[in-house]
Amino acid sequence: MNALVQQDWQSFLDEVTASESKHYLWLRSLSYLEYIGYRKMVKALGYDNVNKGVYHHLTDEIQHSYMLRELAEKNFGRQKAESFSQEYQDIAEDYFQKIDGEIDAWVQRTSGAENPLYCYLLTSFIVEKRAMSVYPHYYSRLSEAPSKVIIQKIIKDESEHLSYLEGKMPLVPGFNEGQADALLAFESACFSEYLRRMQACFHRACAA
Repeated sequence: MNALVQQDWQSFLDEVTASESKHYLWLRSLSYLEYIGYRKMVKALGYDNVNKGVYHHLTDEIQHSYMLRELAEKNFGRQKAESFSQEYQDIAEDYFQKIDGEIDAWVQRTSGAENPLYCYLLTSFIVEKRAMSVYPHYYSRLSEAPSKVIIQKIIKDESEHLSYLEGKMPLVPGFNEGQADALLAFESACFSEYLRRMQACFHRACAA
């Protein structure tokens, strides 16, 4: 995480953990991001691609989505579900779509054709790298045991996903350390934009 994104991220965490309404929306956004990841995997992978590693990845993603939504509702039950509006969902969708689109274009340039499996592997690898930065930092801000147990479980799962995906990277033609750095830098810019748009939504809601 570069210095600018690190600063944005720490400022974002300060803001969401100081406000119940923002904390609720942040957890709902995390839940929705996990759901998008699950949905993209189902769409990208054919029946024959679902091996043991993919199965665990799929089931963990949808479980994480459910757990985070339940955590939001149990901890901040006074918040109205409708406050997680379409705008927040669009922000999460755009973050994923930009990364997915960039990777799809790279795969087509390198392989000469679309390849959903390669896109799944690369997009998941890049997003899991982000998850292994986001969740531990968020965990360090938590004080309540139930929340910490859930986030700790997610961190363990995401670490296993990342290890699995790292082992699959040699399968992707043309992927090397330099390309990894380029895609991680692109994701970093997308994440910074995600944070900026989330904060803008928070501020508009407070001003309303």
